[in-house]
Amino acid sequence: MDDQQLTEALDHIQERLQLSVDATISKTQGIKAKVEKSQSLIETIKDNIAYVVGLPATLGGTFGFLWDSSGDEAALTHKVTMLEEAVAGLKAENDLLGGGTKNFAIDMSAVPSGSITVIIVASILVISIGLLAMYQRRRKRR
Repeated sequence: MDDQQLTEALDHIQERLQLSVDATISKTQGIKAKVEKSQSLIETIKDNIAYVVGLPATLGGTFGFLWDSSGDEAALTHKVTMLEEAVAGLKAENDLLGGGTKNFAIDMSAVPSGSITVIIVASILVISIGLLAMYQRRRKRR
């Protein structure tokens, strides 16, 4: 074999190797593009899963407060109803302060102090109104 044939053979081998390397690189780039596309798809799926899983927590946080508040409100309403019933019972017995002593009644004669309480309150009101009237007359004279 002469040098020229050897050079041509080496060039041919080098071209074939280069073609093989180029084919491998293009296959690798195609695989890399597919892997990147798959990774992008996986990231999108993960984001959607995170959104779907996080949505109930977000709504639970928002509406959970209302749910808890409604439960607390129902318990409070029940307690207020019980309190109103207890007060109604005490009113019926004229025993608002407890202890078995009548301390409030529409009919003041049923109260231990009798009608004296009404007389004292009425006299204080009359005296107050009288003093205010006198004050207004003096003020107008000046």
